[in-house]
Amino acid sequence: MNRTTKIIYYLCLFFAFSYVLIRGFTVGMTHDEALTYKIIQGDEVLKGTANHHWLNTHLSALSSHLFGAKEFALRLPNILSFGIFWFFLFRIAKTFLKSSATQLALLLLLCGNPFILDFFSLCRGYGLSIAFVTASLFYVFRMAALRKDSKPIHYFCGFIFAVLALSANLNTLNYFLIALALMVFSLLVFKPKNRIVLLAVLLFLSGIILYFSLNQLFFLRDKNELYFGTDNIHTTIDNLICSGFYSRFGFKHVDILRYLLYGLILLAGFRMVRKRLFFTPGTFAFIILIGIFTALIAEHLLFESLYPINRSSLYLYPVMLLAFLMNIEPLKFKVIRVLIIVCSVSFILVNIPFYNFKTTMTWSEDQDLKAAMLSIRDDIQDTSIHIAECTWLYEPVINYYRLEYEVPIQQVFREDIKFEGEYILFQTVLVQIKDYSILKDYSRNSSLVVYKRKLNAAN
Repeated sequence: MNRTTKIIYYLCLFFAFSYVLIRGFTVGMTHDEALTYKIIQGDEVLKGTANHHWLNTHLSALSSHLFGAKEFALRLPNILSFGIFWFFLFRIAKTFLKSSATQLALLLLLCGNPFILDFFSLCRGYGLSIAFVTASLFYVFRMAALRKDSKPIHYFCGFIFAVLALSANLNTLNYFLIALALMVFSLLVFKPKNRIVLLAVLLFLSGIILYFSLNQLFFLRDKNELYFGTDNIHTTIDNLICSGFYSRFGFKHVDILRYLLYGLILLAGFRMVRKRLFFTPGTFAFIILIGIFTALIAEHLLFESLYPINRSSLYLYPVMLLAFLMNIEPLKFKVIRVLIIVCSVSFILVNIPFYNFKTTMTWSEDQDLKAAMLSIRDDIQDTSIHIAECTWLYEPVINYYRLEYEVPIQQVFREDIKFEGEYILFQTVLVQIKDYSILKDYSRNSSLVVYKRKLNAAN
């Protein structure tokens, strides 16, 4: 890696981490984060749902114990995990990519992706999982590059990071299984030192990890918690593309980009076969990609499981990009490298309007709830506890701010609005409600309208 590329990597670390750090303070609490907060507070019912990302919950619980339960403290584990993500992208680029074009493409398309950056500034398991998958990939590639000279630490770190990714997000189970298979295969073929001990330890620990992971997976299936996804694998790809451009509802002609992506992956596969070298980092990257999608298709056909979309497919970004870049890089055509740079820079430029310090793409409807709750707190002039009602979607976030920001209202519940409270938070277009006036109108941004009962109506 040349000096200019290194400087760009360090500058990106500064700007991207600053962006994530600031958003940790400024983005209001989102629905699913508030559910994680309730789990941390001891909600046993939510603990048995898909909202319980085990590693994230426990790290956030520790952080809140040390620093309180404001948004930044709850998000601190994911914020710090961005450093892990960047560090291993840097190591992968420096170690396994030779041209500045591919090194910069890896950086810009991942660290410049506003959708990925969203999850490093939220209290969910997705930021942690993509960071740990990337770290695990580095060590899997090291095994392929060093072969018989690979060390036990490479296997140990590759395995541990895969386990951490799995504990942060069960959706990475397929990655864990394929990475494990490559580790076992490498031990049997490369025959590094202490391979028998390594193999025994890996298989023993994997059995334990798989037991608990599958047990949790079947538990969630029986509880009908695995409802988030799609029954069409093309939708997974379309969603990855659209989310990369921060588009929540997609855009026209995304199918053209989808087929272009298929063509690029096929080109990478063709280049891999042409090299006639099975034991390379690029080959391992391609095997992981194909293995994940093969497993997803098999699970859908055998168990009718859904394909991942949106945040549940976040970890696929580095896998897909590396499977392409590592196999296409040997092409010496200058035009290829120019196109890679142009596309990477264009991706950043197109996404400039979407970088922000207030909202997320996934939970945009929650962006004004903090301001709404603070406006209610400022509006209350006495020391009594007031009654508020809300649309069901707002319930966990309102209860979070009620407790952590000391808004003097009673606990709200997920039930029909009876128009008996002093304040009503509606997720709807602006409508006139009898006996209520508008306290705050956020309908232009998030459809939220805060109503206050008129004094004469209260009497």
